[in-house]
Amino acid sequence: MDLNKVMLIGRSTNNLEVKTIESTGTPVVNFTVATNRKYKNKDGNMMEDAEYHRCVAYGKGAEVLGKYLVKGKRVYVEGRLRTRKWQNSEGAEKFSTEIIVDSFIFLDTKGDSETFETESLENIDEEMPF
Repeated sequence: MDLNKVMLIGRSTNNLEVKTIESTGTPVVNFTVATNRKYKNKDGNMMEDAEYHRCVAYGKGAEVLGKYLVKGKRVYVEGRLRTRKWQNSEGAEKFSTEIIVDSFIFLDTKGDSETFETESLENIDEEMPF
């Protein structure tokens, strides 16, 4: 059995804009989640690295993310990796690896007393365009 599963906790690096796939009418949102890693270098100094993960959500999940996930807010994202290949205008092959979001949890509160709950895409009866 093969496994393609990704789980991240990080912060959104931008405000999201939901778009629509013209051929199907399916909502889609592209966004980036930044994760940080702290470690000690060989001299014993604390260091921090950031990694940026491209994410894509479709359907109802795209709409919910687009409405509530804003720059700097923490989010748990679960999904699978997909690598796409294309040619740019000069004919060079380009690759992009992204996380296709299956479910997510908003980890920050919206306001002082309102919290977000899990949004799972597993129960949505919608054909995904991939």
